[in-house]
Amino acid sequence: MRAVILAAGEGKRLRPHFSRPKPLVRLLGLTLIERNILCLRECGINDIIIITGCYSGEIQNYLGNGSKYGVNITYLHNPDWKLGNGVSAFTFRKDYRQGEKFLLIMSDHVFEPEVLKAFVAEAPNINEGELMLAADRRLKCVYDLEECTKVKAEQDFAVRLGKDLRDFNAVDCGLFIGTGVLLEALSDAISQCNYTLTGAVNILAGQHKVKLHFVNGTWIDVDDLPSYRHAEKILLRSLVPPKDGLISRVLNRRVSLWITKLFARTSITPNKVTFLSFLVSTASAAFFALAHPFYGGLLAQLSSILDGVDGEIARLKFLKSNYGGLFDAILDRYADFLIVLGMAYAWYSKTGDALALLACATALTGMPMSMLLKEKFHALTGRPFIPEYYDGILRYLPANRDGRLFIIMLGGILNLIPATIIFLAIVTHLQALARLYHARKLM
Repeated sequence: MRAVILAAGEGKRLRPHFSRPKPLVRLLGLTLIERNILCLRECGINDIIIITGCYSGEIQNYLGNGSKYGVNITYLHNPDWKLGNGVSAFTFRKDYRQGEKFLLIMSDHVFEPEVLKAFVAEAPNINEGELMLAADRRLKCVYDLEECTKVKAEQDFAVRLGKDLRDFNAVDCGLFIGTGVLLEALSDAISQCNYTLTGAVNILAGQHKVKLHFVNGTWIDVDDLPSYRHAEKILLRSLVPPKDGLISRVLNRRVSLWITKLFARTSITPNKVTFLSFLVSTASAAFFALAHPFYGGLLAQLSSILDGVDGEIARLKFLKSNYGGLFDAILDRYADFLIVLGMAYAWYSKTGDALALLACATALTGMPMSMLLKEKFHALTGRPFIPEYYDGILRYLPANRDGRLFIIMLGGILNLIPATIIFLAIVTHLQALARLYHARKLM
């Protein structure tokens, strides 16, 4: 399936705040249109047609043929873009292939990748004589409801659309799976001097041909500066994965998202952040070994926060890779090893107590078990291991990496090195054995 992106408008309300066309306005490191292109690529759509108008040259020069994004981009110019977005959508008729289904999306709408994937997955269920529209019926969650195009829905079909519609129970998300019937409706609407996309959709709605797909995720129409600011917030919130441990949710993400917002504007890659986190962990180990536990503890917590930033940037800028995940996992294990080794060295060098060596070995054996059990469970069942769901009351045990490094921070600040290592040795093995017991039931 091919995708059509409408990028022909002037973007008057956002233009005074940015010195570039609206599709090329940067939002957390990527332009609005780049976000859609990369999101489409995530959905397996690699053939993209961009309808240009007001800023045709700037958009084409910036995006090129799409090779730098791993997609193929072609352009269709609409010289009558001032008339309305329906005329821009109708421009696609020049390249339409008889009988094809195509995805139609606005360049200034931002969608969570999972929202787009779920919508694209419905394409096989659309008949040649239908149009599918993404709609949101969670009206209390819709940003700037007054400016949205409202939808009157009856079951899974749209009856009427309009910005000033009074009787409505959903809103239009600006996302369609079209067939030839949409182009026919656009032609009819234009012949009646109705140049809006909504006008054509209403023609089809009157014929009971507009099927609705109700979204269950994040999206926003970036139309002005307040909506731009809100888009930043919802994109950052969407970066928090459900498998987060307690410390990550309550503490780390509050700081890591702020760092990610700063880093997103730069060329820093996730792997660079992973390595930076490892260097901070190495510094933490050195401070512990040199009998400066206070600074060692603070640096351990900083490394924990940075350990979340690499994944956030990868998701935010579509830079996820299998190697990046492997690189992060291996350096995390080395980092944990060095920090505990630094703590044990400080304990043993001060007391000469062999218990330091035994506790260190026990803790180092138990600490990798959290990741090993989760990864093995995922590999064998195909389901992610989410501590919030599967660990029961033990989800509050600080045995995941975020919890362990938080305990290390507390141990460093309070200068309780022996107690910290012994505690880590106990809780990591306790969690591993409990998960092994519960996994038998789950598997």
